[in-house]
Amino acid sequence: MGERVVIIKNPISGGGKGPFISAVAERLLRGGQQVTIVPTEGPVHASKIAEELAIAGEVDVIIAAGGDGTIREVAEGAFGHGVALGIIPAGTANVLARELGYMPHGRIGARHVSDVLLSRSLKDLYPFDVHFGGENHMGVCWLGAGFDARVLEYVSPALKAKVGRMSFVPATFKALWRERSANSISWTMEGGGAGHAYWAVIANIQRYAGPFILTRQTRVNSPGLACLMMEGKGPLARAVDQIALLFGRLDRRAGIRQLGNGSLSLGDEDTPLQLDGDFIGYGGATITPRLVPIAFRAHV
Repeated sequence: MGERVVIIKNPISGGGKGPFISAVAERLLRGGQQVTIVPTEGPVHASKIAEELAIAGEVDVIIAAGGDGTIREVAEGAFGHGVALGIIPAGTANVLARELGYMPHGRIGARHVSDVLLSRSLKDLYPFDVHFGGENHMGVCWLGAGFDARVLEYVSPALKAKVGRMSFVPATFKALWRERSANSISWTMEGGGAGHAYWAVIANIQRYAGPFILTRQTRVNSPGLACLMMEGKGPLARAVDQIALLFGRLDRRAGIRQLGNGSLSLGDEDTPLQLDGDFIGYGGATITPRLVPIAFRAHV
């Protein structure tokens, strides 16, 4: 019997991906699935839709059609309700989709994506909590403090909609210029000491910003987080970091620590933050791994 599938679609993600999403939906229909497409109407709407569907118990699979931010919202809404999640990669970087095998060799194809979704193969993902601004948020990929958050702050949404990943080039140069006067980021790890960095990335997956390898010290289906603390100061240090990231060597350059059962607190009112590729504002944050996973359809 076909599964009841709801595709939660971010209509503005990835620009021009509507036909691709429709092609995947059509292949799911031909595979015997009962498919409904529900568009989001704004920020956090995907989370509300996913939560209502999961609580009602009238859906077998909830599919996030969008980027990593949309996936995070869907996962946050569905968490704890026993509903499997899936992905239609329709964002700019599609990091989690790459991590879970939806994009072999970086290519997106309706046949492969639908095959993964129809396979019913599952992989656990261990998310994490971020306490920021008096609220709790769930993360599924990484939290960045400092440089990469500034890049995302400076990206023009209009330019991103037109040229995609190329919109990050001017934003990166602007963030590098800003690094001349960037403040250090203090951090304290429960049971693991304290220190300062000028850029920090806390991750539970290996990839970053698309195809790049951030670290090999963590796995999406294992609890805990890898904490990369870049201690070099200034534009030159950040430029070297980017070169190291390009060649998959950033975790060798960074001071890397493992966060298991405890929490990590970092930053202050001057610290820019990004969560799963979305700029979320300035302030201190506390990150805590969740020890209960959420299941995603994946290529295994």
